[in-house]
Amino acid sequence: MKLDVDLSPLWAKVQEMGAEATDFDIGVVWQDGDIEFDDELESGVEIDILDLSSEAGLLSVKGRQVILFIPDHTFRIEKVLNDGAAGNKFHIADCQKLDEMRRKNRFEQRYKITNNLSGSFPIYGDSNYKGRLEGEAQLNVCKYCLSQLNYQGAANVSSRERDTIVNRFSIEEFFKTYSSLFRKLPKQYVELAKKGYAENWGNISSEVRKKAGYVCQYCSVDLKSAKRLLHVHHRNGEKSDNSPDNLIALCADCHRKEPFHGHMFVKHEDMVKINQLRNEQAVYALCDWDTVKRKADLSLQGVLDHCEKGGYTAPEVSYQLTTNNHLAPVVMELAWPKRKLGVALSDPVEVEGWTILSLKEALIYFGKRSSRKLK
Repeated sequence: MKLDVDLSPLWAKVQEMGAEATDFDIGVVWQDGDIEFDDELESGVEIDILDLSSEAGLLSVKGRQVILFIPDHTFRIEKVLNDGAAGNKFHIADCQKLDEMRRKNRFEQRYKITNNLSGSFPIYGDSNYKGRLEGEAQLNVCKYCLSQLNYQGAANVSSRERDTIVNRFSIEEFFKTYSSLFRKLPKQYVELAKKGYAENWGNISSEVRKKAGYVCQYCSVDLKSAKRLLHVHHRNGEKSDNSPDNLIALCADCHRKEPFHGHMFVKHEDMVKINQLRNEQAVYALCDWDTVKRKADLSLQGVLDHCEKGGYTAPEVSYQLTTNNHLAPVVMELAWPKRKLGVALSDPVEVEGWTILSLKEALIYFGKRSSRKLK
């Protein structure tokens, strides 16, 4: 049955308020139905190591990025509670150590997964003198994982520099780096994103973006056609300070690359859209290494480091290839058109004459050359 509803009085009120029409993304308000699993995941869920899946080399369960750790520290428990660095390393990637544990059939070991951002892990063990002990410890990240992902260039630095990366490792920062590869976020992300804003933040943000002409004040991409991808950033980090000098309009990509913005999440399709508009508007038109690193998705930093250290020329970012066999252009996050070589974060497609690598494949491919150059 067709319903005839007159909404003209409502629209009249909207116009009277001076409210601004904007585009709407269902993904922003989407809520996953498995709330119980998310609650459990925050505190740690026991898992069979064979049930772990891998997303571009990162650990994943039910579409969520996760960390794997071993809570049982046996007789070392007392020492580890005093010094987390002495404990079992936690894993962020499907590294050679995990593969070794699978091959050795170490099924008696109890593994847990979590997406808690705090860096504090619940552990237990049996002390020789005090019996059963439980507590929390700041465990260290696995170096094999860091090198496999070339996270912060870990594969191409000295042992001492790699130790520094371990000591400074932030789970929140790590999750931010690869957030565009996952559709489901840790619950803490949502809580952090909402915390501290003024009640009228929506109106304040709208005015700042309108005043900026919906142009990012850092990279200069014009987002009039995708207004929701323009954010408002507090320069001094204080969300309660809404003075005009403290507010600046930034695209979602530039915003998440600001310091202390580990809670920022940008979907892969949004990164594709931002870089598509940048290309159309000749934003970041130079193809040098500094420009490419500013423009590319954060998850590609490890690949880019391998490429630069391996002597490759800087690639084109968000390259679109039109072919006769595909209805829409094939989008590659990184591409070397003369070599017919590219990297795609979405499922790579086959294009005759081209080699298109996934993120995991690209880390291996370019990693071999960079390691040879460093020797």
